[in-house]
Amino acid sequence: MLNILTKSSPVVNPVRLFIHSQLNMREGTFDMYGFQNKEDLELFHLVTSVNGIGPKSAMGILSTIEPKHLKAAVMNEDADYLKKVSGLGPRTAQRLILELKNKIDYLDVGDMQGVDLGQEGQATEALLALGYSPSQAKDALKESTLRQAQGKKAITLEERVREALKILGKK
Repeated sequence: MLNILTKSSPVVNPVRLFIHSQLNMREGTFDMYGFQNKEDLELFHLVTSVNGIGPKSAMGILSTIEPKHLKAAVMNEDADYLKKVSGLGPRTAQRLILELKNKIDYLDVGDMQGVDLGQEGQATEALLALGYSPSQAKDALKESTLRQAQGKKAITLEERVREALKILGKK
């Protein structure tokens, strides 16, 4: 692929690629995956370290979700956000969260400011800002969702946080 690119247009600035190569014995192929920077390659290695996620699945994940959004989804345990990736089901999304949760925090994926986490992530962030632990926030939000689902009406972000705070206050 690189040869085609260099023949089709003159290279004005040198290009630096970070390569992951893999010999696939089952298919009898030698696959190469290129990345523009070392951080993307490290994230690729991190994602492929998850049981059941190979290089092709990892490329699908990384081409669908920006690194900072992937980090936010894992840190906030937002499996629904991860399931947006074609071919990534609920079990694999949960496994990705479980196996990367303690590893991805150390990965520098740029500024996390302005990352749209969706209502679940925003509610979690609000509770974390108030000093609750991630597990307390997650449990309280899960319980508040179950309670409010019985009402069968649309729930605002503020209502979710308020209900979660009531639950946390009782504990």
